Amino acid sequence: MPSNSRSTVFTATILFVVTLTATPITVPAAPAQEQKGEVAKSDTTLRTNTRLVVTDVVVTDGSGKPVTNLSADDFKILENGHPQRVANFSFHQPAAQVASRTISLPPDVVTNMPTYTASTMNIILFDSANGDATEHAYARDELLKFLSTSEIHEPLAIFALHTDLKLLHDFTTDGKALRAAVSAYKPPASFQAGDSIESRASAFSNNGNFHTSQRNIETTLNQLNALAKTLIGYPGRKNLIWLSESFPLDLFPDIATQVNMSGQDLRTSETSGFGGPSAREKMQTAGDFKNYAALVKKVSDALMNAHVAIYPVDAGGLSRDTRLAAQHTMKDMASWTGGRAFINRNDIAIGMKDSLDDGSIYYTLEYYPDNKQWDGQFRSIKVTVDRPGISLHYREGYYAVDPEKLAKDEADRVAENFSRSLQADAPSSTAILFQAQITPPSAKVNKVVVTFHVDPKTLTFEHKEDGHEFAKMNCAVWAYGKDKNKPIMSNNDTVTANFTREEFQLMMKQQFLPCKREIDLKTGAYQLRLGVLDRSSNRMGTASASVTVP
Repeated sequence: MPSNSRSTVFTATILFVVTLTATPITVPAAPAQEQKGEVAKSDTTLRTNTRLVVTDVVVTDGSGKPVTNLSADDFKILENGHPQRVANFSFHQPAAQVASRTISLPPDVVTNMPTYTASTMNIILFDSANGDATEHAYARDELLKFLSTSEIHEPLAIFALHTDLKLLHDFTTDGKALRAAVSAYKPPASFQAGDSIESRASAFSNNGNFHTSQRNIETTLNQLNALAKTLIGYPGRKNLIWLSESFPLDLFPDIATQVNMSGQDLRTSETSGFGGPSAREKMQTAGDFKNYAALVKKVSDALMNAHVAIYPVDAGGLSRDTRLAAQHTMKDMASWTGGRAFINRNDIAIGMKDSLDDGSIYYTLEYYPDNKQWDGQFRSIKVTVDRPGISLHYREGYYAVDPEKLAKDEADRVAENFSRSLQADAPSSTAILFQAQITPPSAKVNKVVVTFHVDPKTLTFEHKEDGHEFAKMNCAVWAYGKDKNKPIMSNNDTVTANFTREEFQLMMKQQFLPCKREIDLKTGAYQLRLGVLDRSSNRMGTASASVTVP
């Protein structure tokens, strides 16, 4: 154990005492009080060589109405042409009334527990990283129009994307509150290198004018990954309405080159018209995609694990810029996540409404793949129903990334991801649930004390050979003053818990695992970002609080 680590005994309940060893975690970009060290490792590690593939299926009849009377026996699912056994089957439709939790807490206690429970959650992502100011203003007006004319029946959250991910409003059915949040948001000004004098020369069509950059493409992919990690804590399907001009990048080139047994392409693409490769085919082998290949696979995997279907809505509407390649990206992201793309239309508000309606009634099929060779290649999924006159749309595949390799890659970036989630304007994460009490300085204690009560059912425990249950989590508090871009103080430590069987059972009944942090602040008002990171699964929970130091 590192020389700067310390042992602490917390009384979790009056019935038993749990020994918790606190050792620091290295978190980059943390402010003044960041502590560094090694994280203790357990004697045994649980390993897995399989994964659960979750596929949502939207089924409609010839008139576009949902089909709601299918059973598990009606569905067949194939992976790369091989039948799979459905392990779990369920049908989802909106409840007559959305259930909302009433969480009554004392003024000095906060929680990151979601306030809504619904079979479907909706998210609008207002993308100002890709596109130009004209399209951003137009898309914002259309978003306000949608919120003014549509009734919100299911929980809806709105995020903005620029250089990072910003939560404009958390999940709610209050359309007025959502409109106010969008009205208050002003996209930061930016200059796109592609938006040149030459690209503006034509009043009718500007082929190749994508209004984006490689940096913005990478930012978008990283933030889609971060959003998926944020949404993974919410149950059920998440429909992500991506209001964007997108970018010209084929996210799934592996499938475009696959052929079936008859030698025909499994997917179609536009030809150049001169017998050579099309623009899309050239893009599949371009250096840009190779730079993003690993990131694209990670994003695809994160979206599937979080149960997210993407519904891109073209913020450019019927633009004079054709942007065919960027629209291919939209179609691909919709197709391979089980959503639909809305492009080449000026009724953006209607496109957003159709997106919400489309993903509200669906079936869920889950299976463990027969093929356990995790080679990182794209695997196609095909779902069929033996009933004439119906249409299906669903996630059409996933990358077979090795679960152990994926876990290692996530572990390598866990400090960076955790730091990003603790930024002042970052959305709350709910994969790990907790309550936290904030106690201002007093005559006995001259520091702000934050006492976490973490829900152990959201943590990953490892069963050791000696019968003990082992877990480790990082509890963090970051404090922000007037400058919300840089925290002025932090306290980050990892708590390691080693329970006997009896202690574990009692702790689970009490439904909390304790963790305490102290932070020294001068007189003033502060925003606090609170975070808990499960060091076994790399899942996290975050919340915001405020405190005034007299």
